[in-house]
Amino acid sequence: GKARIVRPGSACTILASGHMAQHSIAAAEQCGIDAEVIDPRTVDPESLDWQTIGDSVKRTNRLLVAEQTARGPSLGAHIVQEGQERLFDYLDHQILRVTGSQSAPVVSRILEQAALAGVEEVVTGLTALMRGSAQEAAE
Repeated sequence: GKARIVRPGSACTILASGHMAQHSIAAAEQCGIDAEVIDPRTVDPESLDWQTIGDSVKRTNRLLVAEQTARGPSLGAHIVQEGQERLFDYLDHQILRVTGSQSAPVVSRILEQAALAGVEEVVTGLTALMRGSAQEAAE
């Protein structure tokens, strides 16, 4: 797939698809951070547009992967691992990952909202990425 730059920026790169791209834009604006938001527009790890992702990270030197799913094995985990290998020389900070909680979404609307990541989780990750504190993003 061909990734799409949803919001140009220069301070850091956020890779997020679907609703998380919009949550990431809202988080960047809330934090006042000039983040570039990229929608990979694919869920196939072999089809990721590493050219677009790499070009952005070479300019921003920071990458945050934001996904709405519960934490665990996912496309985001694959992106972090492969991104670390491909982009290591251009990174000023380890790649951070924002996800929902450990629990999976369920039928209850309240529990589902608690399980999925949203704007506040992206704000926390973005703040940690820009401050350089991986500990804060994990909490």
